[in-house]
Amino acid sequence: MIIVTAMMHIKTGKKEAFILEAKDLISSTRKEEGCINYNLLANIEDENALVMLEQWKDIESLNKHMKTDQFLQFEVTIEPLLAKGVDIRSYSVDG
Repeated sequence: MIIVTAMMHIKTGKKEAFILEAKDLISSTRKEEGCINYNLLANIEDENALVMLEQWKDIESLNKHMKTDQFLQFEVTIEPLLAKGVDIRSYSVDG
């Protein structure tokens, strides 16, 4: 299993716009083959920080997701909403 965290810092006043954009991506991604879990989480210590927490069956499923039109469009759409770059980390988990 592959776990991915994507920490995002949103510009002040842009959080609701970001969440609206993320809702469609989350809904469609959860239907993709190999997606175990896909959630957007709030950081209780920083109101402008959000984390996308993902679980994938395998690296192939994740790589396929990252090439979908919806994911690629999401990246373009959210760029002006971000205060800084996205911190992405992935982990391989056995079991």
